[in-house]
Amino acid sequence: MASRRCDQCGATVAADEQFCPNCGSFIDPLEPGRGRDNVISVNSDGNYEEFELSSPPPVSEVRNPEPSGSGEITCPSCGAVNPSNNRHCQECGARLSQGPLPTAPRPAVQATAGVRAALAISALLFGVVVIALLFNVFNGDPQAATTSTASSTTTTATAELAPIDILDVECSQEGIGSFVCDNLISNTDAEYQFTYEDVPDGQPITIRLIFDQAMVVHRIDWLNLEDATRLKRNYRAQGIVINAQTSLQPVLFQLEDLAGSQPVAYAALDTNWIEITIESAYQAEVVDGNSFRELAIQEIRVIGRPGTVTNGTTGTTGTTAVPGSTTTVPGPSTTATP
Repeated sequence: MASRRCDQCGATVAADEQFCPNCGSFIDPLEPGRGRDNVISVNSDGNYEEFELSSPPPVSEVRNPEPSGSGEITCPSCGAVNPSNNRHCQECGARLSQGPLPTAPRPAVQATAGVRAALAISALLFGVVVIALLFNVFNGDPQAATTSTASSTTTTATAELAPIDILDVECSQEGIGSFVCDNLISNTDAEYQFTYEDVPDGQPITIRLIFDQAMVVHRIDWLNLEDATRLKRNYRAQGIVINAQTSLQPVLFQLEDLAGSQPVAYAALDTNWIEITIESAYQAEVVDGNSFRELAIQEIRVIGRPGTVTNGTTGTTGTTAVPGSTTTVPGPSTTATP
């Protein structure tokens, strides 16, 4: 069988091979100019080939290595069987074997300048907080901590709503016998009564409740007589006007004709007193053949808590118009209150 020489590496290539088994270069059997070494002439009109061999190249020019070892290698590309010393397939020129590729080392994580600055600031702040905590632990004032805790407890206790202690009560109408004005704040069954039919038309009927310190008022509980029969026989307060030391204007309320307690939603800040004016009343009724001329009130309770101002203030003399009413409510007289 005729052989040829590879122009790339000088290795000997068999005549029926199209690729150099040493370097994998393509060997074109019809390429012109191969008359110097191996010439293959193909006549397409006949059924034979004519070829002529020239003298073989010097041994020093041939770089085809001798086969080393035994066995064969199957081309992974075309499946042709190659000698074990071939590096490229002699049929398709594909590389037969390849050593493992080197693996590049994993790049180190690089933090940006902003990230490094944020980490440094966070570490500094953490250190400052730790130092401050240690300083407070070893150099703190136990007495101050105890005082602070006691103050917090006191504030929490005083912030709860409760009936306000009333220092004094003043009524524009004197009570009858033992049914005096002080019974409104006695927390007993004693009641306050005055003859309603004897009060001249247009004359205000006022009740002022005075506190021992400035208070925050949240509501007023108005207590009528508990006995419904006795309640109906007497006059009962109906329309009332409530004013406070720190209020901008009085507020009109309509009481229900019910026995017992009923809440009145009224709020005032840091006030030393509130004043209630009775504008109208429910008529006394005849029950079991009896009817009375008196207006009766069981008690008045103010619900709130201590305010922020504890010193007494002085009221001013004057009159304040009540919205929706033709009656004028007198302002508080000039009286120092605690």
